[in-house]
Amino acid sequence: MELTPAMKQYQEMKKQNSDCILFFRIGDFYEVFFEDANICHNVLDLVLTSKNKTADNPIPMAWIPHHSIDKYIPKLIQRWYKVAIAEQITDPKPWKLVQREITQIITPWTYIQEWTKNFNYMLAITRKELSSWEVYHLAWWDFTLWEYQTKSFSNLWDTQKRILTLSPSEIIIDVDFSEKDSISTPIQQYLQCLISVYEVPVDPESFLCNMAKVQTLSSFWQAVGEWRLQAITLLLNYIRHVQQQNIANISKISYHAQTGFVLMDDITIKNLEIFSSSYENNQQYSLFWILDQTKTSAWARLLHYYLANPINSLSEIQRRQNLIAHYQDIDYSKFILKKLWESYDLQKLTSSILYKKLSLIPFLKLRSSLNLFFWWNEESKILLEELRLLWLQSDEEIQLKTLYETLQKTLKSDQDVMNSEYFIADWRNTEVDELRKIAFHSDDLLLQYQQFLVQESWVQNVKLKFVMNQWYFIELTTKDSIQFEEKLWIWTWDKEDERLNLYRRNTLKWNQRYSSIYLEKLQENILTARDKLTKLENSLLKEMWEKIWDKNAEISSFAQKVAELDVFCSHAIFAFEHRYIQPEINNKNLIEIVWWRHPVIEAYLPTDQQFIPNDLSIWEKESQEKEMIHIITWPNMWWKSTFLRQSALIVLLAHCGLFVPATSAKIWLVDGIFARVGSWDVIAKNQSTFMTEMIEVSNILNNATSQSFIIFDELWRGTSTYDWLALTSAILQYVLKHLKAKTLIATHYHELIKLEKMYSEVKNYSVSVYETDKEVLFMKKIVKGGASKSYWIDVAKIAWIPDEILKLSREILKWFETKQDNNLHTQIISTPLFEIQNNSSKYQEKYEKIQRIITQADLNNMTPIQAIQFLAKIKDELENEE
Repeated sequence: MELTPAMKQYQEMKKQNSDCILFFRIGDFYEVFFEDANICHNVLDLVLTSKNKTADNPIPMAWIPHHSIDKYIPKLIQRWYKVAIAEQITDPKPWKLVQREITQIITPWTYIQEWTKNFNYMLAITRKELSSWEVYHLAWWDFTLWEYQTKSFSNLWDTQKRILTLSPSEIIIDVDFSEKDSISTPIQQYLQCLISVYEVPVDPESFLCNMAKVQTLSSFWQAVGEWRLQAITLLLNYIRHVQQQNIANISKISYHAQTGFVLMDDITIKNLEIFSSSYENNQQYSLFWILDQTKTSAWARLLHYYLANPINSLSEIQRRQNLIAHYQDIDYSKFILKKLWESYDLQKLTSSILYKKLSLIPFLKLRSSLNLFFWWNEESKILLEELRLLWLQSDEEIQLKTLYETLQKTLKSDQDVMNSEYFIADWRNTEVDELRKIAFHSDDLLLQYQQFLVQESWVQNVKLKFVMNQWYFIELTTKDSIQFEEKLWIWTWDKEDERLNLYRRNTLKWNQRYSSIYLEKLQENILTARDKLTKLENSLLKEMWEKIWDKNAEISSFAQKVAELDVFCSHAIFAFEHRYIQPEINNKNLIEIVWWRHPVIEAYLPTDQQFIPNDLSIWEKESQEKEMIHIITWPNMWWKSTFLRQSALIVLLAHCGLFVPATSAKIWLVDGIFARVGSWDVIAKNQSTFMTEMIEVSNILNNATSQSFIIFDELWRGTSTYDWLALTSAILQYVLKHLKAKTLIATHYHELIKLEKMYSEVKNYSVSVYETDKEVLFMKKIVKGGASKSYWIDVAKIAWIPDEILKLSREILKWFETKQDNNLHTQIISTPLFEIQNNSSKYQEKYEKIQRIITQADLNNMTPIQAIQFLAKIKDELENEE
């Protein structure tokens, strides 16, 4: 089938953007064809029709009105499709093909939603093969942060871990990256993200200098060194491709160093349920959900950043703490928050202005937000004073004030804009005022001209008329035209006035019709004034866009200060209402927390219940007894995970500069927080529960230092008891002797308490239990001393296991306690590991007797009946031994 020129144009654009759904503008509609039409039919519920229905192979087709596209794009983005928009760039003319070009490519990363509170990262990855190894380079950024970061890894495992921690919406892989599946396949098993392939620029250095508008890359130093330049230019090249324009404000490209931050991997973040709870796998029961008292996405993102990136800089932690303490005047903080909540998300507004289709609404929102700070009433002065306390620079303040004043003078008020399709303020631009006068007050101009002609000709019956096919003209009777011509023809030669440059157009039976140069120009202006006014106002809005482009760095910095103000005020109110206190941060290797609680569980307890607080004291001093490892023994599934997690969460909160749920807290600076809590099979990676646990523990042992804080919740639950005891004991001894990290381990195997006698740095703790002949009560209070036994059956009773099962369980337990050689467990702890010997004479005699019976038997000459009788004899011997 012969394709039309427009369809050939469509296919050429589709070929260049084969990974996108192409919306092709035709008149007042966006049309999609071929497979794109089938996708839109299924995802968007569009009517599926066809082009050239009578042909042998009609082309599938669907369409949407051009003004409705914003309603449909989010649905495609949520299904992880990319969308390319092809707009008409020339006016339709008969027998001529309309020129079109891709004006925008929308991806899950570039689609900006003001209400979202999460980061939305895009990440690029390249690989450099060296002589004996290979290095992976990452570069990433968030649309709203305007800060680009890079990092390198020497192995694929660490690379994947970093990608999982960032959880990007889109990953760009270098087109020259061999074995792309080694990255894409494992990542897509854990993340919902779009993976694209694109090329690094031919000359990365020149490309970056041009994009960043710098002469040399020395200012970016480590961020672009060691082949990381390829990763950052791949990222920027792809962004330029999808945005179809250069990128604003590449002011900061930094190397992501761990210096100054507390190491916390993706496993720890998941285990501590910082951003997502394992219960229903959503945010509602996470730490972030509880602490997020902010009202807009910008400020919630900053809190998210604090929790994901704890710091160990004492000065910065104390700065945040002091600011939170400063805002504990609750009424004052509520006043500030009330004003801040009237502001929009400045960072996303700026991104919408710079990278979305030119629209008035974001400009009005930006002006409204800046108005809170620069209106110069008393409230604005208070807000500005607080931002100065957060290190708002004077030059930033001046730049933003100038931008606000420009927006205020250039745009109409919000009320006036609502009542008009035009938005440039009156008296701001003389050309706009003139066009507005012509477009909306043409009758006045025509009347003025008619009165001018009457005055000049002394003829009262001068008329200005309009006929559709002749437009505007001057009409007089034949009698009046004689006087009119005599008077005005004289003036025409005496004055160079366009209003008097008249000529006769038509002669009718009773009338004469005239026109003038002035009337022709006025007619053209009247007929085209509205189109010219729209174009002129859009060009002035584009000038405002350029001003915002230039001020983007200042807006971003200002937005960061506003976000901090909200976070500190919100957390101050939260801390006051929930009895959180300011922890004392120290360098004395001391953690001492009094009456501390779990922030999430406490928030969801019924009103008639109260969280039972506990204490924690762990230290290391050269001149005193050390407590470096706490072994907490208690029944499985009874508050052990709560106790461990709340310990790690309080250490985390303290290193975020936030207040903690306790009566008092002294916490030393750590360099890493590690949490191994629960495991499960990872079928996609062919890892059993036990293997998953081993990998997580190995990661901790390879990365923790003496300044780290570790929590272990039940190591090796899936193995046999003896193996478990051996491995756990060895790991704890390794942590004690080599890592010297402060460690909490919870276990329901009470045999481990023997370690306390071997090492003074190990201390036993257990849950307080009130036990009578009839019942066992768990007090949820942690006390010194190890548990003498486990309470599994008592936990089962609390869970309402039927009494028949509980009764049978107790009988079986008694039988095990009489038959089991309990000394064997103790030997695992108290003797050198893996040198366990069976010293039981009873089992030795049994073994020797059965051995004699077997060795003396003539097995080769036995008949089947004799073999059965022989086995029966061995069975009898075994039963007699019992």
